[in-house]
Amino acid sequence: MRHIQQIIEYFLRKKWLGILLITLLVSGVGVSTIYRGAFSQKQRTDLAVFFKAAEMVHEGRAEHIYGIETRRHWHYVYTPLLAILLAPAVGLPFVIPVTIHYVMSLAGLGIIFFLSRHFTPDKKNAVWQIVLSALLCIPVFLDTLTRGQLGILMLFFQTAIFFSYLKNHKILAGFLLALAVSLKTSPLAVLFVYFLFRKEWSLLLSAACGLVFFIFLYPSVIIGFEENWELLTIWHGLMKEGSSINAYKNYLWSELFTPFAADNQSFYAVLTRFCWRGESDFIANPSHGVRWISLSMGIISVLLLFMKHTRSTPKSGEDVSTEDKLVEFSLYPVAMLLFSPVTQIHHYVSLYFMFLAAFFLWNRKKTWLPLAGVFCSASLFLLALVIEPLAYLGFPMWGAFILWGILLFCPTPSAKSSGGA
Repeated sequence: MRHIQQIIEYFLRKKWLGILLITLLVSGVGVSTIYRGAFSQKQRTDLAVFFKAAEMVHEGRAEHIYGIETRRHWHYVYTPLLAILLAPAVGLPFVIPVTIHYVMSLAGLGIIFFLSRHFTPDKKNAVWQIVLSALLCIPVFLDTLTRGQLGILMLFFQTAIFFSYLKNHKILAGFLLALAVSLKTSPLAVLFVYFLFRKEWSLLLSAACGLVFFIFLYPSVIIGFEENWELLTIWHGLMKEGSSINAYKNYLWSELFTPFAADNQSFYAVLTRFCWRGESDFIANPSHGVRWISLSMGIISVLLLFMKHTRSTPKSGEDVSTEDKLVEFSLYPVAMLLFSPVTQIHHYVSLYFMFLAAFFLWNRKKTWLPLAGVFCSASLFLLALVIEPLAYLGFPMWGAFILWGILLFCPTPSAKSSGGA
């Protein structure tokens, strides 16, 4: 580990070399992203879906946002809020939103890395640990960057929420949580449970008010209450259908719901692939067994998270270190990713938080178990990207699950505050 630290610190000292490498990477990925998204006939970007729905809102036909599809036969599956927010940009040459999304995602990553330095009092070691966490997440970062996904935005919200919470800006943290969940439910919705366990009532009240505003009030002003309510009902039905045993009857089956796509890396999907030979076998012999196992595992995970919280509750006059707070906080979004019925590989951007938490934990306690979990998770992700059958076996999911379990059970005893943020 010391050699890895020295290599990273060498590049940090040779700033011109680091800047050159980053510039080459950003430029190369940017050219590929803009071409694939804006100029390629296949339009390999989810922005095409978002703006197709935004076009319906702009034309006063918001009722059709869940019925439209792109030339790649992709459908809109988010709440109406995202389409409404993008509606003013309809009519711009598509290269402009593709470029803006890429630049804003890069800016978001920069803010994420900058704020991450505040999650430990050990600023000296924090820099190389942040860099290493980011390097290990490069495959997932590149996937969400090049496909016009919201993954980097969700990671930005996750970072901003935790930073605001550490700074005791609880109203702001709740507002950010509400906005994030209103745009994309997974994986940050589970943070309501995190703050519930911590009895952060003012934060939760702020988040609840934010949800009312972003989900109901603002969209209703733009498209009308009845229209918004109907669209939310359709959206809720689609999300509910994704975990149904009859999901194969839905038009989103092959695009999103099928657990037989190697890109689907939820516990439910991987276990389904172990129990059935393929889609035809699954449809011919449906069973609720795997669904109940996955649901039970999700409930157990929440109970284990509650137990971890109670074990780390400080005694009078003590406080939990910032690093230990980060460890606990990082577990919740990944738990939602693991036990949701649909979780694609690029959704695992939240691994960055677990990687960082593991490095901070190792730095404080000098135990190698978190490091073993980090490199196991990163290795399984990389192997799955290189060898597709390993993705079908769920290597990315198992890697995330192993690290999640290590951080869950690794002791993080209460300690006097080590400086906080």
